[in-house]
Amino acid sequence: MHPPYCTVTDMSERVSLIQATEFDAERLSELSKLAFDTDVEVGAPAEGGPPGYDDSEWQKRAMKIMDYYCVLLDESVLGGVIVGSGGEEHKILERIFIDPMHHNRGIGSRAMELTMEQYPTAKVWTLGTPEWNARTRHFYEKLGFIQVGWDNADPNFRGRWYQKIRDPSYGPLKVEELRAGMGNVTVEGEVLEKSQARMVRSRRRRWESLSVADAGFGDDTGRLVLTLWNKQIKMVGVGDHIRVENGYVGSYQGVKQLSTGRAGRIIHLL
Repeated sequence: MHPPYCTVTDMSERVSLIQATEFDAERLSELSKLAFDTDVEVGAPAEGGPPGYDDSEWQKRAMKIMDYYCVLLDESVLGGVIVGSGGEEHKILERIFIDPMHHNRGIGSRAMELTMEQYPTAKVWTLGTPEWNARTRHFYEKLGFIQVGWDNADPNFRGRWYQKIRDPSYGPLKVEELRAGMGNVTVEGEVLEKSQARMVRSRRRRWESLSVADAGFGDDTGRLVLTLWNKQIKMVGVGDHIRVENGYVGSYQGVKQLSTGRAGRIIHLL
């Protein structure tokens, strides 16, 4: 538990963001470990966190493929924010963590506000958080995020999937709007049918075999083939209403095919 001198004091006006560099990696990994390990106080089965949360080398790699910010209180680094992209209009909050000695002081809320200001063209933000985490659920809902579904990618727990629409003109694409070669697409529909899984050889690693299945997926404008890989096959069943985020559209023999690619997600809608 936190020491008794950790009183609630709003410090939000002293918060700022700067781009993280590899020189911040060690400090960020220390803060990340401190923050995520306290999740045992709000429902986590044990101390721990998401992949690489306590690894400075992971922080450096994250800085190369995503937008990574240090959260400052005056001149001191107290946390980090990692942002992924689904295109100019869609941003994903991958992680936010604050030194637990400074929780409940408005720092995290202000850091989120400043983060969103970095992306004026973003019409929607999405994020996931474990079902058991009462603290993050309260935090995100206080900021105006609304749960729209469940992320079942982790076999150990369900993840609540939230979104915050910043521009009322935003909406998922319709199946009829999808064209081969489109990336970063978000589309919602129903799983209409699903084939048996089959084994194929990986194109990247010739020695690796992968499981793949095809599902009929559609909305009120049309249907296409949704390609499911490995653990996704068991995640999705006929009749499920799902959202594919950050999907990629291909084509085979004139039939449109949708897949999540390496960065996409399948969300089971509420």
